[in-house]
This record gives sequence, C-alpha cells and structure tokens, in this order.
Amino acid sequence: MTTKESGWKRVMHGLRSDQFSGLMLLVLSLYIAWENRVYPIGSLQEPGPGYMPLLLAIFLGVMGLLIALMGAKSQLLAEIRWPETTRAIMILLACGVGAFALERIGYRLTVIALLIFFLGVLERRRLLPVALVSIGFGFISYYIVGDLLHVPLPRSPWGF
Repeated sequence: MTTKESGWKRVMHGLRSDQFSGLMLLVLSLYIAWENRVYPIGSLQEPGPGYMPLLLAIFLGVMGLLIALMGAKSQLLAEIRWPETTRAIMILLACGVGAFALERIGYRLTVIALLIFFLGVLERRRLLPVALVSIGFGFISYYIVGDLLHVPLPRSPWGF
C-alpha cells in the first residue's frame, strides 16, 4: 500500500457520515455554480437566467458547509453498513430503464411497468393489488397531468 492510499484510508476512516454528506453537497453546489457561469446573472433589479441557480447553489453550498461542520457527532462513515445496497442498485437501474423506455413505450406503459416492478418484485406484494394500483395510477396520473393540465406526455406507439 502506498503512502497516498494509506492517507486516503485514514481520512475516510476518520470522516463522519454527516461530514461526508455536507462535503458532497458543497461539491454539488460548486459544480452547479460552475455550470451556471454560461448564463448571465443580471442585477438585483433585473435578474438574468443565471441569477436564481446561482443563489440556489450558494444556499446549497452554505448548508453543505454547515452540515459538514456540525456533523462531528454523527456515525463514522467506516462503521456504516449497507444492507440495502442491492435493493438501491435495483431501484436506480429500474429508473434508468424507465427513463429509456418512456419515449419508446409511452408514459402509461412505463409507469405501469415500473410500479409492477417496484411493488410486485421488490416489495413482494400480492398480484391483484399490484396490478390494480399500477394500472390505476398509470391511467389516472396520465389523465390528470396530460389531459387536465395539458402537459405533453409521451404516448406509446399504439396510441395510448
């Protein structure tokens, strides 16, 4: 093990969970502020399109810094166990597949398939309630958002 690796492990071993979370929020805020540089900020009287994202990035950075500084009493990061790692990965993969499928099979079928997977496979609920909730939510949410609120949602190639 090199000196660089042992130093990194020592830092990670002494870092607490809230400190790590706060630092990640700070890094995210710096990234948002960096990406926001292409938009004009404007002034207080006439704010530009980059004004509000910059304010939100500053707020997020300050909150992240406060969380990191106040997190000295949280659990050590090295002591945290991750018993639900597989489940979290499955949820993230399902959301990625859902994002890919949304334009290809439409909103309703994507939502129904995701809910069947989440409720039926991951939560292991009974088939009839899963089917009713999934189909009902898929069609009712499409009606409310797509038809009543006139938000354009992707349709399936079969027209629904």
